[in-house]
Amino acid sequence: MSATVHDQPAILGGRPLRSDPYPSWPVWDDRERALLSQVLEAGGWWEGDGDVARDFAQAFAEFQSARYGLALTNGTHTLEAALAACDIGEGDQVIVPGITFVASATAVLAVNATPVLVDVDPESLCIDPAEVEAAITPATRAVVAVHVAGAAADLDLLVGLCERHGLRLIEDCAHAHGTTWRGRGAGSWGDFGSFSMQRSKLMTAGEGGVLVCNDEDLRDRAWSYANCGRVAGEWFYHHPGYGSNLRMTEWQGAVLAAQLERFPEQNARRNRSAVALGEALSGIDGLRPQRRDDRMGTQGNYCYVFHYDAEAFAGMPLRLFEASLAAEGIPMGVSYPSLSDLALFRERNFGPRLRSSAPTIDYAAVRLPVAERAAATTVWLEHRLLLADVDDVLDVARAASRIQQGAPAIVAQRGGDQ
Repeated sequence: MSATVHDQPAILGGRPLRSDPYPSWPVWDDRERALLSQVLEAGGWWEGDGDVARDFAQAFAEFQSARYGLALTNGTHTLEAALAACDIGEGDQVIVPGITFVASATAVLAVNATPVLVDVDPESLCIDPAEVEAAITPATRAVVAVHVAGAAADLDLLVGLCERHGLRLIEDCAHAHGTTWRGRGAGSWGDFGSFSMQRSKLMTAGEGGVLVCNDEDLRDRAWSYANCGRVAGEWFYHHPGYGSNLRMTEWQGAVLAAQLERFPEQNARRNRSAVALGEALSGIDGLRPQRRDDRMGTQGNYCYVFHYDAEAFAGMPLRLFEASLAAEGIPMGVSYPSLSDLALFRERNFGPRLRSSAPTIDYAAVRLPVAERAAATTVWLEHRLLLADVDDVLDVARAASRIQQGAPAIVAQRGGDQ
């Protein structure tokens, strides 16, 4: 339960608003223990393409409204396998949004293609379809649409745009487990949907990934790439094409099968909490929740994001506002920087692998004003807080109000903190 609100903000020495911790992450129980024990006793735990991981990936694909699911090592490799299956490589361009984890772009580099960075929608933070259309050239082969914090990119516009221009659409769903668009799961709209099961994600085995799709040929091409270039049904040592070893282990499959069992209830709880928190934050001057599109039924809520206007908080810098929330007991994340600000691109640090095929784009000249501003003006909260009781979740709004009331004093005493 929330503590009594004191006049003095915690960052200035007052008693923190919250004394009780939010739920921890990850969550596990006897379901994981039982399935891990079954894998151990079955003796096939050394396999990288066993039934447990395979069955989990298929069940997860169906949960996300897709026909096929592949169990892979992580969410970076799922993107790489998707691009490889789409025959994207040297000389090809792939459009990527400015607000995302770097893997959305480095997976493009991994297949020797060129990432083209474009700006995002100012409210949802997802890729802006108008910016995508403006960036298309004869070399463009695909679009990576990232569903940021589980908020779906505009799939209606993106699917139509890609169909008109003959482009592949790859949905980066690392944040979007459980997100639906017009009643269908995220990841089932494009040629591929890529999901991460890394430690912080909404389902986790520490690492892991699932690649979903609806096309049997694309599935087979992606699996061949992930399975050392093998072809299903052929001799084990028949390798007709290039591939890598990107297979998930049975241990991970067991943990994730248990995670999937409890996920629907967690997803529903997070959605209830997110909607309530959005209503509460909307009543605070200077705070604006990330847009939740009406065409989404549920949102994965990998984190909870809201826009912050420092002017409504006596000019308090974003990092000081975040520190003030953390002092009140709110579990904080942090926004991705815009890809346009990363040294990887600005200094062209592509490494030896790309010496002969490095992108020729002058990334130092690329500016993404919306993405860059969003990185400097959005607050990202850990998704575990959304698993708490709704009244505890609303402590985020209470803490923000408390900080706003004490903002002049915080800025006067700590204004140099960034």
